[in-house]
Amino acid sequence: MSVLRRGLSHREFPDGSHLDGSGYGIHPGDGIPFTFDLLMRPYAFLRAGDEVADAGRAWRFDGPWDWTAFDGEPAGAGPEWPLVLLTRTGTPCSVEDAAAVAAGTASGSHRQTIRDWTSVTEAPPTP
Repeated sequence: MSVLRRGLSHREFPDGSHLDGSGYGIHPGDGIPFTFDLLMRPYAFLRAGDEVADAGRAWRFDGPWDWTAFDGEPAGAGPEWPLVLLTRTGTPCSVEDAAAVAAGTASGSHRQTIRDWTSVTEAPPTP
């Protein structure tokens, strides 16, 4: 697990370099105690591998900032809310899972989620 100081994005450091695995690390099995405080969990209603659709495109979700449009076009600003859950990790989704995604995207937007995340971390948005 890599850890960044407040104000740094996961993709770029102030000197222009990128995370290359040589930053700060936490190794949960090494016996050194640590504590995490959850500040924000974007997309708690989605799981990596979920396939969703907005009003015009279908998307694969592989993490909060890792959206792939099925049409092969650049992701641009990302999906538009609301979202419909199509599959959960390649299998048909349950009614409950579909309802959770619909409720989680009934208001707000992907752009707002990014703004909320960057305000909590004080990190610049990543491309």
